[in-house]
Amino acid sequence: MPVPARLFILLLALLTACRPAPQAQAGPTATLTVEAARVVAVPPGVEETSVFGTLRNPGGRPLRLTGVESPAADHAMLMVTRTDAQGRTGMQMTDALTVPAGGELVLSDTGDHIMLMGLRAPLREGEPVALTLTDDAGGTHTLQAPVVKP
Repeated sequence: MPVPARLFILLLALLTACRPAPQAQAGPTATLTVEAARVVAVPPGVEETSVFGTLRNPGGRPLRLTGVESPAADHAMLMVTRTDAQGRTGMQMTDALTVPAGGELVLSDTGDHIMLMGLRAPLREGEPVALTLTDDAGGTHTLQAPVVKP
């Protein structure tokens, strides 16, 4: 689903000055580690935000993430940001994001990331937001990402 250009520009502007946040923690069953996970604080009335950070897979096989949920939002989506042959950049939902074996996947405002849509309440700076990532083997990976101002 394409995201309107105005929303993309707004999110990009909000995230340009994003600072690192405390490290998020992966759940006890995770084979995935998470660094600098953060949820971008948004002004009151904005019901969407992004989640960034670095996902590391110490395992010997790629980890294909196929879903994400958060109690803070009506729904969450795995997203990619790409530039087409005509030089147009846009975001779109994807069915999966892959963390390579022994590698990492950086979630950022200019690349792959997570969107939280339909925030259920305003997010306060510093508040931890729970996220659960699901992989294609049925595993779940939980993390807490603090809300940070861009």
